[in-house]
Amino acid sequence: MFLPAIITKVPLIKHISFSLRCITAVIALVMLKTAAIAQCVVPGTRVYASGQETNPDPGILLVSVDNAANAADSNPATYATLNRLVGVGNAITTTEYLKFTNPDNPANPIPAGTPVTVKLSIPAGLISLLNGVEIQPFTNLRNNLGTLFTWQATAAGAATTNTDLLGLISGAGDAEITITPTANFNGVWIRLQGVAIGQSLKLYDAYIMQPGSAGSTSGCNTAVDAFSGAKASTALGSVATALGTVANPLNAIDNDLNSYAEIDAVANTLSKVYHTTVFSNPSQPGDTIKMIVQNSGSGLLDVGVLDGFTIQLYNGNTPVGTPIGGSSSNLRLTLFPDASEKYELDFVPPAGYGAFDRIEVSVGGLATLGLIQGLKIYDVRRSVPNPVINGTTSSTQTVCEGNTSTYTVTNAQSCTTYSWYDAAIGGNLLQSDPNNPNYTPPATLTAGDHQFYVQATRNGCTETTTRSPAILKVNPLPTIVTTSHPKVCTGATSTTVSYTTTNSASTYSIAWDAAAHNQHFTDVTDAALPAGDITVGVPAAAAAATYNGVLTVKNTNGCISSQQPFSVDVDATPTSPVISLTP
Repeated sequence: MFLPAIITKVPLIKHISFSLRCITAVIALVMLKTAAIAQCVVPGTRVYASGQETNPDPGILLVSVDNAANAADSNPATYATLNRLVGVGNAITTTEYLKFTNPDNPANPIPAGTPVTVKLSIPAGLISLLNGVEIQPFTNLRNNLGTLFTWQATAAGAATTNTDLLGLISGAGDAEITITPTANFNGVWIRLQGVAIGQSLKLYDAYIMQPGSAGSTSGCNTAVDAFSGAKASTALGSVATALGTVANPLNAIDNDLNSYAEIDAVANTLSKVYHTTVFSNPSQPGDTIKMIVQNSGSGLLDVGVLDGFTIQLYNGNTPVGTPIGGSSSNLRLTLFPDASEKYELDFVPPAGYGAFDRIEVSVGGLATLGLIQGLKIYDVRRSVPNPVINGTTSSTQTVCEGNTSTYTVTNAQSCTTYSWYDAAIGGNLLQSDPNNPNYTPPATLTAGDHQFYVQATRNGCTETTTRSPAILKVNPLPTIVTTSHPKVCTGATSTTVSYTTTNSASTYSIAWDAAAHNQHFTDVTDAALPAGDITVGVPAAAAAATYNGVLTVKNTNGCISSQQPFSVDVDATPTSPVISLTP
């Protein structure tokens, strides 16, 4: 079933569309005063209106709906045009009915409380003249043959009219309006009415959000739409005087680096032109933004030229953080490697900005400078950042054989699974734990270099990052084997131990047991390993006994061998014989 809506109406210019994640975030803001970023919800999908009818019929003079089917073709790039050339109050209206099918149960209406989003394009003249735009949920759409307005429907709950809309509009151009019907409904109608003449309105589509189901996936970082328009940039500006256009706005999200949307900023300091990329679902904090841009005029881009350029992130109708200007240290501008004057603009939102589902780029205002001629936008993308391991994109750890080390994903995000592999492409999956992004290789790895790779996948989404590499260098342990068992007599002060070693042993250590310590045998730590036998000190006063210790060696890599037990026998010195001579 559909999730009840939280917001009943939203600003036109902010282009509001809610996914299930977005609604979850709003609930948390209201109840907990904090963003529900950590709540992992299966991404939802848009369900577009799939049927339509219009009033008046095409034969009625002075009012018409052109390309009416485009408003119900599930394509946000196409539109119907509602025309009303003469206004006589509400006596002559132009209406298009958009019909939904309940995806949970086609026989039932859409439940009350399900948000409906309508995408329109509002010209400045329609706004400034206070013309009437009505959005009304309905049921019981029927064909009343023989009447002036053949198609009729029963209103379901309250309508959203110009009285509600005009106080929310801050610009002219593409917009999304989200309403929340208070009764069950089968669709919404969009109607032009009022007294002004020359009305025209583009109607793109209407949709509701269907929650995702467990186990389903979708393209969460896929751009699903793009908006454009103009709005006032200062207190002196107004909606009616907002100038500028964006040509081919959808070219910025078509995955074609040869096509572009072009912002024509116009030399007007009181307005700015915007292009907004809309994604299917909200991001997680830390997601990155990448754009391919080019100055519409001649010359290369630089920080000075970008003074008229601003990025504003939104989560639904809510701004995420403050606008980022072209000279911000959060933006990185590099020449795109294709011998053109294109640039790659990378942007990582500052810490604390939170989730966003749309990126608004605007040009104009008081600091237009070098971008007066506009800006070409070839591509806008949002992505999960590649994993950073132990603070770097390529981590190397060194251990000794029999030991291991943990690789920590230092930029781990909520609602994201980090999968570890033994190959850059394909290979064997070593670990994929939604609750643990870090990986500890087994301590049983043999000496040598071992490659591991980690990639990130947003839960419920199809996108994955490239795999970040990690290397574990396992150095071999040295060995030592004693080849002699030294024996001395009491009173001796040293002896020698013969040995053999492997793997570049360079120092040795001796640790005596408690009995040897009681006789003042002294431990040895990291002494240089001699080329010949090892000299072992023996206390001159040591009593006759067998004294036990362990011998270890360390190589140049700092690896320590296993313990080699050895003993030193201190034998009692025989007393001089007493010889008696008998004459």
